[in-house]
Formats: sequence, C-alpha cells, structure tokens
Amino acid sequence: MTNRGDDRSGAFAAALRAAISERGVTLARLQSQLKDDGNPVSMATLSYWRSGDRQPEGAQSLSVVEGIEDRLGLHRGHLGGLLLPSARLGPIAPPRLPFDEEREQRETEETLQALRAAPQDALRDLSTHVTVFVGADGAVAKTIMRSLVQSTRGTISEVPLIDVAPMETDVMSVISDVVGGRIDREYLHPRRLLSGVVIALDEPIVAGGTTLFEFTETFPPGYPPRQSAWHATSRQARESLVWVRFHPAALPSWCEEYVETDDEYVSTMRSVRSGSVHLARHGFGPGVLGIRWGYDE
Repeated sequence: MTNRGDDRSGAFAAALRAAISERGVTLARLQSQLKDDGNPVSMATLSYWRSGDRQPEGAQSLSVVEGIEDRLGLHRGHLGGLLLPSARLGPIAPPRLPFDEEREQRETEETLQALRAAPQDALRDLSTHVTVFVGADGAVAKTIMRSLVQSTRGTISEVPLIDVAPMETDVMSVISDVVGGRIDREYLHPRRLLSGVVIALDEPIVAGGTTLFEFTETFPPGYPPRQSAWHATSRQARESLVWVRFHPAALPSWCEEYVETDDEYVSTMRSVRSGSVHLARHGFGPGVLGIRWGYDE
C-alpha cells in the first residue's frame, strides 16, 4: 500500500520481523541473548528497528545486527546488507530514539537555547489530544494537537514545541492554524534531526491559570515519510491521548503502541480493523506515548 521505492531501511525492518516471527522468539528473549553475547541493546531500540521507525547506525549498532544474525541463525549480511549506506559512513552516533538518548537530549537543549525559549518548569500539561491523519501513501499527512496547560507559578507567555524527524532532513514540518496563540520563532538544528517552534500565547497565564491552544502540523515535500505518532511530556499529565486515523486505502498490516518512561519500555501490537487506533493514559508522565505502523509486502 506504500511505495517505499529503494528504501532499504524498510527492507531491513521487514526482514528482521520475518526472521523473529519464523523462529518464534520474543523481543525480550532476543535482547537477553544479545546481552549474554556481549551485545547489550535496549528493548526500545530493538522495537524501533523491528518497526522500521529507526535503523541501526554506528559501529556498536552494526555489531548488534551481526549478533542478531548469529542468534537467529541467519547468514552474515542477511540483515546488515539491507541497511542504508549512511549507516556505515560518517560520524558514529547512538541509536536515535526521541528524547531517550544522549543526542536527542543534547540537541533538544541546544534547540531551546537557540529559540530563546523561556524555562518551562512551571508549565503543567493538563490535557493533550493528538489526532493523526494518515494519507493514502501510509505516511502521516497531518496532525492536529489540542492542549490545555496551566501555570504553577509566575507568568507563562509562550510554549516551545520540539519535533524529531524520522531521519535527518533540511525540511521542517509546518505549524499552521494556531488557535490561542501564534508562531513567534522557529529553528532547525544544524544536525537536521530536531527542529522547534515557539508559540506565543494570546493571553499570558499566571499561577493557577490555564489556557487552551490548538494547531495543525503538516509535512511538506521533502520531509521524510513518518509512520509513527507520539506525544512526550516532561511531567505527569492528567490526560494524554494519541488517536491515529488511517486512510481506507492504507490500513497497515501491523500496528504497535508503545509506552516509554525512565523505568520501562512496553510495546503491544494493536488491531486497526476499524480504521483507527488510539492510546490514552491518565496521570502519565514523564515519558513518551506512541503508535507506529507498517506495511509488509
């Protein structure tokens, strides 16, 4: 249903899923075996590789891929040969997991500094609803986000937003149709994975006060196709909801929800027979709630 063309990253994920399924091994068991072999890797990283949302990069990750081939009884290169060339060239970087690894934490801080964003330690996320519309090509076409936030002290006049692209790109997503504020500043990090915007609120809020804002995010030509949706919160939120609605011509062959915190990573396969899937939590955070999907040929 999707035209992935020469996307070997997608071929790697499909081959990994097939090998795991054929051998009837769980991801947790595979992770334990790799650790025993001296190839430690997190459950989150393995899940991202299996879904195709990220691919292995750097010498350590490529070593893990070879370990997976050995553990699953595959010929050397069966999986590694499907990786994009960029995974073997250029500077070595850690696996790219949104807000989970050193690179994203560092570049998030750098992006916020470049945006001259005011500290958000007094901002409480009360309720956030993220509605994601998937196009006929299987990639996210647009996202509508509605958020109710509260000031716990002082005055808050703006809210920064960070985007982590599926891969490095010179193209930023576009924030439009802002209700309750306006786009005041935007910034693309020089390493081209993270970008950010600052929404200036129509009415600043003081301690105990709340405001509601909404915006639409779209992805212009050149932005890497995204087959995932997630919401990250830096502190506990009363309500968090991610709702993904698929185009009738692009119902995925598999769909997975994941919940990631400092203490654990849990993923669950989901059915999308009704054409949509949602993930909701009350009192969740800090952490990431996400849904990802794919199309097996």
